[in-house]
Amino acid sequence: MQELPAIEGGKPIRPNPLRYKPWITDDDIKLVIDVLKSGQLSAIGGRWNTALEQELTKYLSTRHAITVSNGTTALHVALKAVGVGPGDEVITTPFTFAASATTILHSNAIPVFADINKETLNIDPASIEEAITDRTKAIVVVHLAGYPAEMNDIMKIAQERGGLYVIEDTAQALGAAYRGKMAGSIGHVGTLSFYPTKTITTGEGGAVVTNDDEIARSAKLLRNHGETGKYYYELIGYNYRMTEFQAALGYSQLMRIEEIIRHKETFAKVLMEEIQDVENDLIQFPRPPKPYIRHAWHLFQLLLNLEKLRVSRDRVVDALRAEGIEASTVAYPIPLHKEPIIMNMANHGKGCPWSCPYYGKKVSYGPLPNAEWAAERVVTILLGPLYTTEDAVDTAKAIKRVLNYYRR
Repeated sequence: MQELPAIEGGKPIRPNPLRYKPWITDDDIKLVIDVLKSGQLSAIGGRWNTALEQELTKYLSTRHAITVSNGTTALHVALKAVGVGPGDEVITTPFTFAASATTILHSNAIPVFADINKETLNIDPASIEEAITDRTKAIVVVHLAGYPAEMNDIMKIAQERGGLYVIEDTAQALGAAYRGKMAGSIGHVGTLSFYPTKTITTGEGGAVVTNDDEIARSAKLLRNHGETGKYYYELIGYNYRMTEFQAALGYSQLMRIEEIIRHKETFAKVLMEEIQDVENDLIQFPRPPKPYIRHAWHLFQLLLNLEKLRVSRDRVVDALRAEGIEASTVAYPIPLHKEPIIMNMANHGKGCPWSCPYYGKKVSYGPLPNAEWAAERVVTILLGPLYTTEDAVDTAKAIKRVLNYYRR
């Protein structure tokens, strides 16, 4: 087997690997410690969940924000809050994290996949329109890597095709904007994630945001057992609450979100400048610059021109890691319509939702060529707020060294 480039000469580009860490300040730590010392750790009776919710509504310009335990539960709550259930279909992208589809299954509904746009890697509005049937209830739009999807087109389709609900999966895009509106605030409901790699973190955590009073009311009930009064339960809910010390950390982080995004944007811009000499030759940049889009820079994604390389994408990623770029990943190597849980129609027992009597259709998943094309070629650099311009230069050197080494 051919040696990886870092082994040639024995020295990787970065002797100290580039590793991701969230940006946790002394102020963050002090606030969390103060909450721990207070003994008020639950959202019930606490004040920090409320404070975080209020600041999120200000930042996103929404009427409501409801904190939850993570981004996946945020999606589940959003789907249930708009009434998704047995017999329904929900359209989403196949080029995303599994939760965008599995939460549809958790709602006892059928995920239907629309293909992506090859230039942005986001869901393609034209493919959404082709996927709509008389069973379609909602569309889950993922703003992948921090780059907003074409929401005007999607909202128009949703309205014209029977008033479909649009849920924005904004897990990777808090801080992104589209035509002057914050991502997550444009559809009927948006969902956020505060996982450690996201724009701001609570460790684990998320939120549901909306301008619709009824959706907000349902989301609040679903988060907390469906309880409307002490031991009085109006609907079947869950315990999806966020703890107080998590909310305090999120509040502290949200106070400096613009600074966090600026750090990530600086890294991304330097990296793009440093590797532009191999652009359109060995790589392509998805996420074309558009004046009406603000990128939140969750991920920096490259598409390899495999026709000009001697090896597969996976070998390129291995070589980058050997060069000390451990932040390199593949998001996402398998489109969701080819994942075992979808191909094998994993279910909740007795075949549901696939064989639900309220559905009554045969489910099949055909090829989605753009998503499959991207999944073979994508290389991802996780963008950290603590990365420096020197890190960006080193990353660029490693990318160019690996690609030139494997050039045909």
